[in-house]
Amino acid sequence: MMDPLTLGIIFFIVLFALIFSGLPVTFSIGLSSIVLMLLANVDLTTATTAVMQPLRSFPLLGVFLFTFMGVVFEKTGLTKLIVDALQPILGRVKGGLAVAVAVGCAFFGLLTGAVAATAAAFSRLMGSEMERRGYPRGFTAAVITASAPLGAFIPPSIPAIIIATATNTSVLTMFIVGGALGILVLLGLIILILIISYKNNLGGLERRYTLREMLLNIAKAMPLLAVPLLVLGSIYLGVFSVTEAGALGALSALAVAAAYKTLTPRKILDIILESGKTTAVVIFMIGNSYILNYAWSLSKLNYAMIEFFTSMSTAISPLIALTVLAAILAVFGMFFDVIVLAIAWGATIISAFTPYGINPYHINALFLFGVLLGTATPPVGAAVFVTAQSLNIEVEKLLKAMIPFIVMYLLIYVIIVYIPDSFLWLPKALGLSV
Repeated sequence: MMDPLTLGIIFFIVLFALIFSGLPVTFSIGLSSIVLMLLANVDLTTATTAVMQPLRSFPLLGVFLFTFMGVVFEKTGLTKLIVDALQPILGRVKGGLAVAVAVGCAFFGLLTGAVAATAAAFSRLMGSEMERRGYPRGFTAAVITASAPLGAFIPPSIPAIIIATATNTSVLTMFIVGGALGILVLLGLIILILIISYKNNLGGLERRYTLREMLLNIAKAMPLLAVPLLVLGSIYLGVFSVTEAGALGALSALAVAAAYKTLTPRKILDIILESGKTTAVVIFMIGNSYILNYAWSLSKLNYAMIEFFTSMSTAISPLIALTVLAAILAVFGMFFDVIVLAIAWGATIISAFTPYGINPYHINALFLFGVLLGTATPPVGAAVFVTAQSLNIEVEKLLKAMIPFIVMYLLIYVIIVYIPDSFLWLPKALGLSV
């Protein structure tokens, strides 16, 4: 069998050749992993075993249930109530409507843990309204694109479920870690939006809302927010497991939609079909990621990775090794979904860093944040292309407007790499074991 270094080089050559040939990333990962298995003389029946692995995972059933919960709110149009509640409060200052988008995306994360869904929803809800209020289309698109990842940070987060499952860590703790990261990102977005808006004299509401109107809008939105809070509270108090809480969330979402009289038989069918399709795509990606994990493990590439980070930590310092890992995740996140890298590498990397005092949730946070940087950058940035298509803006113009936001994300990434207490404070404050 070839040595691990040669196998790794061939694997990445095949993988990127397939990606740049136009083959979908998920298929490229599966095929390049099978090529790796053939070169490493691994029995190909292992690939079948790998694909079936996620189907036996009870926690991953939560992916469908939380997706279902989010699709209910999206298809019934109830997410507009969140925007209606935020706009009178935050829209008064310069850039206030853009700040409302960022805060709205954070609240939307409570309802659905998907970046693309968040970008699509707020492009429809706020895109034309921001332009009507004088915000440039590029800035509007950049704000929505940069804020959309909050949909994956704020719990209940689908990527957090998958990362925790892949690394055998607590889903609840990972939810809280994601929430703390979301708070950091939201603060960064608000500060940057206000700076740009005041510099360019952007925004401000055309009308003033009465106190009665503001309170009425907030009251209308409260039942929506009660659903995720009920879900998270039941998990935190130990009443339900994550999967059981997902079922509670799905049923509660349906109940709220029924109470607002926004459900019809046609919409229920659309919700079921949309949830099923979205979950099928995610599970297919997870299955191919497990093939990648098995291929790397059986070809001893995972062992070589442990040796690489261990030797760097010993010879130089664990902090330098962590910096290298963060850089790798940021670059690879431009091409692969968080699901792929977390499943393929998560447990291996944690085992390499734990002996040097690096917290497993620090590694998990790097996976969640570093790879989600890719959602705002090509070639596979979901938020970029969804927003560009929805607002009818060229990708190049959107990316130019995104530069300040990408710089902001990178600065927060540096904070996360070197100051783990910037996000571990929240699970510690809640008494969770980290």
